[in-house]
Amino acid sequence: MATAPSSSTRSRRRARPAPPPPPWRRWLVFGLLFGLGYGFTQRLVDLRWQEDSSRPPAFRMKAPSGGVSLEELRRRHGDKGKTLPADLERLARDQREAREKQEAAKREEAARLEDAQRAEKERVESERRRLDAFDSPPEPTAAEPARRDDPLMLTPPTPELPPPEPFNAQREFTPPDQPPAEATPSQP
Repeated sequence: MATAPSSSTRSRRRARPAPPPPPWRRWLVFGLLFGLGYGFTQRLVDLRWQEDSSRPPAFRMKAPSGGVSLEELRRRHGDKGKTLPADLERLARDQREAREKQEAAKREEAARLEDAQRAEKERVESERRRLDAFDSPPEPTAAEPARRDDPLMLTPPTPELPPPEPFNAQREFTPPDQPPAEATPSQP
């Protein structure tokens, strides 16, 4: 059988205060109220401006700023606004001639550069052929057949040397920078 809760546990439950609401809820309510107030104010201002739009603007054009305008100079000197004389055909012809000169200079420079590159390429090729001639073995003549397996073909011939002196064990060794010691003269 279940027992009824004691009065002490009931009082503990009632004595505990409710937790405060999270702080973000306050800021959410504040933001919503602020946005609502801003929207109403904006709408009222827009309605008022629409009522006042029939009136002319509250400002007038002031006198021109310092300096002399072109119209003022024309009035002062009696000019009635003539256009500037210009020969458009001559200007177009001059521009076309200048453009043709630039294009001709570009073509000439390109041809000069191409010739220089071709000459450099030929020089490099001839230098490569000259160096390859040193690396390759000489071409065989008709009298002697080519033998590529002969190792002596690639090595220079050995020089002819004089025969060595016979070894004398009694002779003392002298370094090459000192003259040989002379034997003691025999007494007669």
